[in-house]
Amino acid sequence: MNCPRCNALVAFSKNRCDNCGQDLRNYWKIVSLSNIYYNKALGQAKIRDLTGAVASLKQSLQFNKLNTNARNLLGLIYYEEGEIVSALSEWVISKHYQESNNDADMYINEVQANPNKLEMHSQTIRKYNSALFSAQHGDEDMAIIQLKKVVNLNPKFIRANQLLALLYMMSDKKDGKTRALKILNNIIKVDITNTTTLRYLQELSDVRIKPETSSIKNEQKAANARKTLPRVEESDQYKTITPYKEEKPSILPFVNVLVGIIIGLALMYCLIIPHMKSNEADNANQDFKKYSENQAAAESDVVTLKNQNETLQARADELERELEELKSDGNGTSDAMLETYDNIFAAVNSYINDDKEKAAQKLKAIDIDSLSGSAAKKVCKKVAEMTFKDESVRLYIQGRDAYNGENEYADAQDYDKAKELLEEALEYDPDNTDAMYFLGRTYQQMSKPKKAIEYYEKIINDYPASARVQEASSRLRELGG
Repeated sequence: MNCPRCNALVAFSKNRCDNCGQDLRNYWKIVSLSNIYYNKALGQAKIRDLTGAVASLKQSLQFNKLNTNARNLLGLIYYEEGEIVSALSEWVISKHYQESNNDADMYINEVQANPNKLEMHSQTIRKYNSALFSAQHGDEDMAIIQLKKVVNLNPKFIRANQLLALLYMMSDKKDGKTRALKILNNIIKVDITNTTTLRYLQELSDVRIKPETSSIKNEQKAANARKTLPRVEESDQYKTITPYKEEKPSILPFVNVLVGIIIGLALMYCLIIPHMKSNEADNANQDFKKYSENQAAAESDVVTLKNQNETLQARADELERELEELKSDGNGTSDAMLETYDNIFAAVNSYINDDKEKAAQKLKAIDIDSLSGSAAKKVCKKVAEMTFKDESVRLYIQGRDAYNGENEYADAQDYDKAKELLEEALEYDPDNTDAMYFLGRTYQQMSKPKKAIEYYEKIINDYPASARVQEASSRLRELGG
């Protein structure tokens, strides 16, 4: 264990730190209590008492928030209950407190390494939230439809199952309570002490699930079949076995085969071939539908761009009128203001002519907040919104190429140029985590570890959902940060 004051390694049997002299008796008691609650939660989780395990783990973390084993187990329980966001949150916090030799790395990688599984979890969360909104606004039927999809995607999502059971209990359908009871009986196996599930089951204590009639009939048939089986007498064991006699060849099997072939051909002609033609027609219709949708989308994009250009042109005209008013003012207009307006006009014209790069560069030279005219601010913000992110991505790609020595920087890694381009990319879009990550790597290669650590920590702390978090954490460990 480490001393909480100086972080020096101290044996658990010692009551005082040899390095700083800190009294550790109360600290050891707190750590021991945290471990006791963790062990209790571990036992509860093994018998599916997940609600009790969560309460014990939260108590453990109240005593010692650095208990990463307890935090990782809490994340696993949330994951088992379908709470993927809560699970990832606990694992990320655990990773923050213990960066090396932490099982949270494996759990996070397992979730993020499978994009399909991650997308499935995202869909369940979106559909559950949509169903909850529908239920809160009185649209129970739509909520039930959406919750069925959620439960199919993740059968262990306890909250979704509970909400679906509640909606069935509230519905006027004849078999609503029976369906609710089936759902609750399934999820009680996931968490046997969930108070909400137990309360709902108490409400349905008078409901009985009737066995399916088909299964009863099948059992009766099997019993009858067993009764009607021929009884073998003991004397049958000793009867003479009838010797085998070779049957005379018959034409009947060949006739049966021929008739079967004819029937098969007839079925193919009457059923399969029309079905194949129908599928071909359906595929052709689907292709035509997709083509029509693509055409409509393209036309919609054209109309949208045309409207945007018309809006920008109108604002540019308004801006020109504003400039004329400033010029006609008795106090005159300064050269700096005229230059600012020239840059605005140049940015608007460049964007209208589909030169986003030049538009962004012109606009970057303008201090938008210092503009006095409302029309000028609107135009600048609109053009910045439509160009700055694209320009940031373009500069990031160039900076990455300069770092790797690729494309126009082939066989000549230029870290100074990479630093310049990546910093400029962040000026256009401060949230560009790709540019942050490669800027950190550039500083690392330039033997400036403090600057590199600054950018890696910014990605981890400020953008925990970014795809660069794992890479930044790995680089941070390399630098001992």
